[in-house]
Amino acid sequence: MALRVVIVGMGHRGRDWVREVRSSTDFELVGCVEIDQQTTKAAANNLNIPAANCFNDLDQALDQAKAQAVIIATSSPQHAQACESALSRRLGVLVEKPFTLDLNEAVKIVSYAEKQQTPILVAQNYRYMRSFRTVKKLVREGALGGVGMIVCQYYRPPHDMAPSLAEMQHSILWGVGVHHLDALRHILGKEVTSVTAESFTLPWGHLPDGASLRVLLSFEGGTRALYTATYESSGHEFFERGQEFYARFVGQSATLHVFQRWLVLCRKGKLPRLVRRGRRDETEEQVLLRQLKGAILDGETPEVSGRDNLKTMAILEACVRSATERRSINPQELLH
Repeated sequence: MALRVVIVGMGHRGRDWVREVRSSTDFELVGCVEIDQQTTKAAANNLNIPAANCFNDLDQALDQAKAQAVIIATSSPQHAQACESALSRRLGVLVEKPFTLDLNEAVKIVSYAEKQQTPILVAQNYRYMRSFRTVKKLVREGALGGVGMIVCQYYRPPHDMAPSLAEMQHSILWGVGVHHLDALRHILGKEVTSVTAESFTLPWGHLPDGASLRVLLSFEGGTRALYTATYESSGHEFFERGQEFYARFVGQSATLHVFQRWLVLCRKGKLPRLVRRGRRDETEEQVLLRQLKGAILDGETPEVSGRDNLKTMAILEACVRSATERRSINPQELLH
């Protein structure tokens, strides 16, 4: 029998989840929650959601729809309250990244979920993109030898930023940095031991401070990474829908270049070769839904559990503190 699920937040990401839930035989969409009536109306019309399944109050939706799971796709500051409402009813939760905007708040929610013996998952879907899955496979198989250095760069034009994100400090960190930093931790299978971050706005920028970011990371075992990202890059608006990503993984025996969806492996003494990413048999969201189902029905420990995501949250907290206090921060100390 399909699990009954309520989706909270009918913005762009919430609508994506409506489509993903409907395409899964393991879940049944029984409710959509949105406080803004215009957004609710637009989502209902575009996605053919029955009026009886549309709510503007989460508690009412959870009670009337008799849900078994909740997907939270609201703006980030509203995540915590929605998580607590669902967990208080012992409903499985899948919450969009970032988990919250505060590490201590995230710790409290995870502790509450464990007390309720209820699974909570964080939608770190970049882990399951084909490029990152392929990089992780190559690293795990030793194709690069030991990885000593990583350089990541991400560029995006300012007009592409969601209004709710544009109002936030450290917008690039919460918007996309959370994805990339989590993916790096997942790829290496190592924790970050030091973060030195600078959060800023370019001289001509008009966005709040933190639309651009530079971070130096140290991992267990000595690997170093330099990550830069910005929402203030112009001139490539028509390339890949305005997004540009590049990463270089420098290993003992090879270097791997990742540019958008193209991967090039350069082994010592050999010509560079393209690396295939493999088939995309299911979307990243379906991978997350499968983990949610396993956690609810079979008690499986999900790869993207809230407990695991606290390690990513500690990196984000370290970035904010380092940028503010102008010193290096050890995320592991924040967790303890």
